[in-house]
Amino acid sequence: MMKKLFFALTLGLFVQSASVLADDYLMWQLPSTKISLPVYVYEGGKQVAFIPSDSLQYFAGKYKAGSTNATYDLYYQTGEQWNGCTLVLKDGSVDNTKGITTCTGAVINPPGAKSNVYTTGFGAYAWSSVEAPSNPLATDYTNRKVKLVNNTTYPLIQVGESCSVKVGSNKAPSCQTNPIIATIANKSPNNTHVITVDKDGLNSSAFYMSAYCTASSVKKCGTSPTKAQCEKGTQGKTWVCTGGYFAGQTPYASKIEPTILTVTNGIPDGASNIDISAVDGYNTTVKLYPEQGAYCTYTVPPENSNVLGAGYYDTATPLAEINPPNGLEALCDSSSQLPAKYSGTISQWKLTKMDSAKKFEGCMSPCAYASKHKPKDKDRFCCTGSFDTPAACDAAAGDIGANTATYNSNVVSTFTHVYGFAYGDAGSDYACPPETNFIVEFVAP
Repeated sequence: MMKKLFFALTLGLFVQSASVLADDYLMWQLPSTKISLPVYVYEGGKQVAFIPSDSLQYFAGKYKAGSTNATYDLYYQTGEQWNGCTLVLKDGSVDNTKGITTCTGAVINPPGAKSNVYTTGFGAYAWSSVEAPSNPLATDYTNRKVKLVNNTTYPLIQVGESCSVKVGSNKAPSCQTNPIIATIANKSPNNTHVITVDKDGLNSSAFYMSAYCTASSVKKCGTSPTKAQCEKGTQGKTWVCTGGYFAGQTPYASKIEPTILTVTNGIPDGASNIDISAVDGYNTTVKLYPEQGAYCTYTVPPENSNVLGAGYYDTATPLAEINPPNGLEALCDSSSQLPAKYSGTISQWKLTKMDSAKKFEGCMSPCAYASKHKPKDKDRFCCTGSFDTPAACDAAAGDIGANTATYNSNVVSTFTHVYGFAYGDAGSDYACPPETNFIVEFVAP
């Protein structure tokens, strides 16, 4: 997730995001001097934002140049004293009628190139003394959640988690490297497993489906398999262990990768970033979205740069989705390590994974396939070794490499904001408000 600063977006990735850019949005940007943080934002007498840092992204909402009308009251506290100002927008501009807008130096700044984010600007002046706002509330960042939901037709699924061992804040129970962290039924109230992330955060982790029951009911599933049973292939006739995250296997699962950062003295270290990755492969249809709906940017560091703009995302407009219209198996059958319309003599790799009953189990990425079968090609298709930079890994059109593979072009064109090789995550990795709760919905078959 956002491991490298990489601005060279492919046309396909940008076209994927274009539909979200139909609306413009207004983001709060506060002066770094003279006022004190946090700032409480009110609209219509109700608190609508809590801004603890001038480096975090918070949105006022949709904005339309020439027509947006709104009134915002902003407050901060120094000791016992409250200070505040009022920002009035009329026809999309700051209303400078005498006495209406009291935020000195307030302006609306236009978006940068290829962005749809307007920003507020304020003069670096202390705001006037005012009465305290009604019931100002600080956001609690110690109870953030990732909810894994079984909306498949499988009576039971199992999910696993992989954690970066290089990140010191990752610790149980929110982070544990284990292919089986939960068994989830497909009927409420037992169809959701909740991971609670406290102030220590959850950094560079990945969730995936690791097993599913093929029986017609929970009762007929029998006992859920253990890690050892999946490794030995003794999980029973009603269960399929999948994903390749068991000992001695090569991973190929659909991965959901959240990075929820540490909170220091009540201030998050940054936005919450999340994406769906097919870098290893894919083994299930999945849908990812903020639980309550949220304004998020698809960008590269720093999170508030809005390189590619912002959108509003919820269950109807997911952040990302693996959703092939003809099914995962058909897509995998049409995928390989070779570029489209390749006319050379190199043989096509068969990426399809089948279970013991010869039923489709998943699709290996070229990286996963090379790791297991073609070690001489691993670096180029996994973007490691001499190919461990975007420029080196990014093969030219017609050449053979991770980004030119039919596998990756199929991922980009068929899935929604999912990336298929290590440097393809720009435009697929989202920065959401640090308090966002995320829903990971397994929805297939």
